[in-house]
Amino acid sequence: MMRLLRISCPLAVALLLLGSSVGCNDDENDVTGSGGSLATLNVDAPSSARSGVDFNVEINAVNVGVSNIRNGHVTATFDAPLVARSVEASPGTSASVSGNSVIWDLGTLDSNTRSHIDVRVVGMLAPAEPSRSATIRAQLTAQGISSGDAVASDTVTIMP
Repeated sequence: MMRLLRISCPLAVALLLLGSSVGCNDDENDVTGSGGSLATLNVDAPSSARSGVDFNVEINAVNVGVSNIRNGHVTATFDAPLVARSVEASPGTSASVSGNSVIWDLGTLDSNTRSHIDVRVVGMLAPAEPSRSATIRAQLTAQGISSGDAVASDTVTIMP
């Protein structure tokens, strides 16, 4: 006699999303789950920018799970020669620039919702310095999501 495994619809969707995310790991963005919540973190920066010219970096936190993500915090760091100038956060969240980092307080990210920040960034090369790549890294922590569980990054090349 054959037995069939029954999976609830939300669980099946979460497993499908997790499986597809693990299979497509070339964008250096991460997915993590905790007690019914399933969080994704994404950093989106241009591939290149001119030295001294501002550009935008968008960081997204998405909860595609069935439970809320509580006490969510994202820390984004910017390698030299990048400097975060300002940040604008989604309604209901707050963010600030602190040195070469942006600190983003998500509070509670409800199930099946998305929140984002837009960071104005500039890369400054020294006179006669050649093109240089720099990485932007973001990490999400929350109740049940430990440091290192949800990380994302993107690289931008600063050109003279």
